[in-house]
Amino acid sequence: MKYFLILILASLATSSTAWAQESEKTAPVVLDAINVTATRSEKQLSEIPNAATFIERDQQQDSQPGATIDEFARGTPGVFFQNPSNFAQDLRISIRGFGARSPFGVRGIQVRVDGIPQTLPDGQTQLDTIDPSLIERMEIIRGPSASLFGNASGGMINMTTRSSPREKFAITPRQVFGQYGYFKSEILAGGSEKNFDYGLFGSHLQQRGWRDHSQMQNIFSQGKFNFQTSTNSDLMVLFRKFYSPESRDPGGLTSTQVRSNRRQAAPRNVLFNAGEEVSQEQLGLRYRKRPSATQQLTVTAHILHRDFQNRLPFKDGGQVQFDRWVGGFAVQFENNHMLFKRPNRLLVGVDYGIQNDDRRRFDNNEGNRGALTLNQLERVQSVGPFFRNEWRVIEDVDVVVGGRWDWLHYQVSDAFKIDGNQSGSRTLSQGSGTVGLVYHLNNHQQIYTNVATVFETPTTTELLNNPAGIGGFNPNLNAQTSLSKELGFRGDSAGFQYETTVFHISSRNEITPFELSTSPGRAFFRNTGKSRRIGVETRLASPEWKGLRGEVSYTYSDFEFQKFIVDNNDLQGNTFPGVPTHRWEGLLRYAHSSGVFGQMHVQRVGTFYVNNTNTASNNAYNLGQLLVGWQKKHQWIEGLLFLGINNLFDAKYNSNTRINAAFDRYFEPGAPMNFFGGLRLHIAPI
Repeated sequence: MKYFLILILASLATSSTAWAQESEKTAPVVLDAINVTATRSEKQLSEIPNAATFIERDQQQDSQPGATIDEFARGTPGVFFQNPSNFAQDLRISIRGFGARSPFGVRGIQVRVDGIPQTLPDGQTQLDTIDPSLIERMEIIRGPSASLFGNASGGMINMTTRSSPREKFAITPRQVFGQYGYFKSEILAGGSEKNFDYGLFGSHLQQRGWRDHSQMQNIFSQGKFNFQTSTNSDLMVLFRKFYSPESRDPGGLTSTQVRSNRRQAAPRNVLFNAGEEVSQEQLGLRYRKRPSATQQLTVTAHILHRDFQNRLPFKDGGQVQFDRWVGGFAVQFENNHMLFKRPNRLLVGVDYGIQNDDRRRFDNNEGNRGALTLNQLERVQSVGPFFRNEWRVIEDVDVVVGGRWDWLHYQVSDAFKIDGNQSGSRTLSQGSGTVGLVYHLNNHQQIYTNVATVFETPTTTELLNNPAGIGGFNPNLNAQTSLSKELGFRGDSAGFQYETTVFHISSRNEITPFELSTSPGRAFFRNTGKSRRIGVETRLASPEWKGLRGEVSYTYSDFEFQKFIVDNNDLQGNTFPGVPTHRWEGLLRYAHSSGVFGQMHVQRVGTFYVNNTNTASNNAYNLGQLLVGWQKKHQWIEGLLFLGINNLFDAKYNSNTRINAAFDRYFEPGAPMNFFGGLRLHIAPI
């Protein structure tokens, strides 16, 4: 049945292509070429042998609540978002199953903003310091890209923040209101001169939250400065500051608790005042020089500081505090030349990163800090030289070959030796490679394929959450390795854009989370034996017709364990938890010349399991968002009014699931139908 479904989807894509080609004969439409930089150099999407999604900021993004980045990436096949409401756990992202295991934040996926890594050397990413209202465009590589980015590259998200205004000076304030105490204030200001432009952004977000014990607030600011240092070089300086004095965690509920009262917080989360406080600063530099018209040297450097404190819903070691410093740099050289009289691009470089965490654990005495139970200094260093070669072998065929070697060294120095000296170190190293091919059927359609390897080391937190209950590393947790094979078809005809991708991924030592009854709310990790993933991703987007345009996408995920024994239970053939087998999304937009616009987004998420044993599942649900607004410009002032409805169908659903949670506390209910609205101004008096 599963393979029959794949054939049906491929046939549908081919049929839509034929229809689009027929339309092209009577109404030709020329689409602008889409250039992406997620492959570390600017390249047309049609020349990349990977499934990739490119999203630009538009009018509808300015009318979103501005809470989490899933608002920007809706409709992307193969990408599944959870937990947009619990800011203490952060937004969770899964790309083809990579990242699905994460109990908080993002794992297994590389994230960069303005060319600066947000993914730490150990592979974890926190999205709380990325304001979605600041994103100008987003590029998503849906599949392994370890040959370019190394560890934890099951997918890649590359974001660019908003450009400086074209005017000499402009200011753009925005205010959003919503139910359950939602209140967000933003301001963007900047300008451009001959060889210099700048953008300053600040925001404040707070909400009471729909569930009990879920209030939060944060403050974010960014300064972005671009200098044209010469006719062939430029410099970008970027600074970000994020501060969240409060993010409470309402916790997961059992199915019985959900049926009893969807708004309640988990009793232990209230008793122990579960939540977190975060402060983070990041400075990034990027220098680019073009020695010639065909060459470019890029050097980036960054430093990050994060002060973190949280309270987990248990006593022994239930409060965590760490002071984190992260630094790194990257050097890469791009050379465009002719190879056997055919265009060729060679990219070589090296990444270096270092991460230092001064971590302490204390007893959580019902929200009050108790005795010290752990004190250790953790360090991770990573080095990764890489290359990528892109060659137009013949007129219609592009071949891409890439490789990388990564070396990661973990070290922990134990300063709390009451339970013995748990100091130690581990070194993990891995090579990654990819081979891809793009066959251009014509100027508008391509068939592409690639084979790639990817590895994912345990993060520092995962290694140090030792189920033995002591400090140091978990000696039984190892890196996960995968082999990915992908075949896809994409094109654009008569203004229609379409794509279908089929992939197969086999993995060894899949890292999965679990909890212990003695530490509910704290995730531990172990390796499975083998697993495999088969999937289909398809998307169709229409051209604009009288202000109306739409798109629809479908994702099929057949992921299962092939070898996995836990506590003498053979789980072979069980389905991956946390990933729905079927997921549909649709988007319809309308814009009138008068400035009136509207948008409807609908999503159908199928049933999926929430534990490895497949004894508990999350029910299927339908979500919708309706958005209407009016935009008008008069001389140097432009105004935007908007109103939106979230959970349009008033579904009773879970916005997050906690995989393999202790005591069956898998579910975090989402809010019912709720309203939001706001006002944005753009003022350019000069």
